[in-house]
Parts: sequence; structure tokens; C-alpha cells
Amino acid sequence: MNNPTFALNIKSLVVKAYATPKLAQSQGNGAILFTSAEELLADRNITGKILVDAFNEVTDKPVKKFSDNKTAARRYMAAIADLHVDTGRTLVINGTKVTSKPTPQVAALPGMTPLGITPAKDDVDLVVIPSDKPTKARGAFTGKVINVLVTENPRRENTKEVCGYASFNLLLNHGVDMPYELYIKQGGRAEDLKWDISKGWAEVK
Repeated sequence: MNNPTFALNIKSLVVKAYATPKLAQSQGNGAILFTSAEELLADRNITGKILVDAFNEVTDKPVKKFSDNKTAARRYMAAIADLHVDTGRTLVINGTKVTSKPTPQVAALPGMTPLGITPAKDDVDLVVIPSDKPTKARGAFTGKVINVLVTENPRRENTKEVCGYASFNLLLNHGVDMPYELYIKQGGRAEDLKWDISKGWAEVK
């Protein structure tokens, strides 16, 4: 696979990885797109403070500053190297099938169908993420537990936020005091959890 294209939102500091630049452009509106430390530094919006804040968002060993921006960009790329790469295909996360549909301006990838068309069961190209595959948990939530504050999934199914729907289902299915590391291991995403907390749907302690 080619190097993924990363999309960094410099306001929320949420970073996502996409299989192709076109996919990143279609779903990463308003974000900085890059595939290497050099491309990240080339963006005029990137500052030393943003690099420090972005790095601290994805690591469990925060820093106050870097010796220079080149070092910061290199360390940041290493920290996000194992992010899940969105391929735009159907995913099976911990036994739950979710479908990510392409936006109208992007040509459908193999195994995908145009918007509004439901594929036959045998026509779906599945990318299976095993629930027992170890995933490294990083960030401010490491070592904490998660509780949901609602009784039903507030996310909408079959939308571009379908991964958020699946992430919240993990919390509902587990019940109380779900360890953050288990949430990540089973396919949950840190950016989804941050959004759910901001909406008052979940809490960590």
C-alpha cells in the first residue's frame, strides 16, 4: 500500500489517515493534508505550537517543546504511523459490519457502490479488522474507564460518521467502566470518544 494521506484538523487536533489523497480531500474538509514530515512543514498554517499540541494529543508522553520544527514533524509522523487507514470500503469491526460510502465527487473504489444504492450481500468488498489484533492506546484517556450517559446510540447509522456509530456501540455493548485500552483494541477511535464526550453522551474517569 502507498503511504497514507493524513488529514489534521488544526483546531480540534484530530488526525485521520486515508488510503488515497482523493479520499482525504473528500472527507477531510478544512484539514491540512500531508503524507510526510516535509509536506506537513510546508503548510503555512503549521507552527511550532501546533506541532507540540498535535503531538501531545496522540502520545502518552507529552512534551513542552521540540528543539526545532523538523524534529517535531518527524516525531509526530512516527506517533501517527499506526493510525487506522480509511480505505472507503466496508468494515467489520468486532463482528459489526459498517459501510462507508463515497461522496459524489469521488469515483467509487473497488467494492464500493454509488450513493443511494444498496449492494447485494456478495458484492461487498469487506476489510475485516480482527477484534483480537492489538492496537496501541495513546493520549490523555490512557488508563481511564469510559461510561455512557445515554441508553441509546445517538449517532446516525449509514452516514459518513458510520465509524462513530460503531465506536459508540462498543460502549453500549460493554456497559459501565469500559477500559479505554479495551475500547481502542476492539476498534473504537479516540476522535469518536472525544466527540461523544463533548456532546455529553459519554464520560471518562
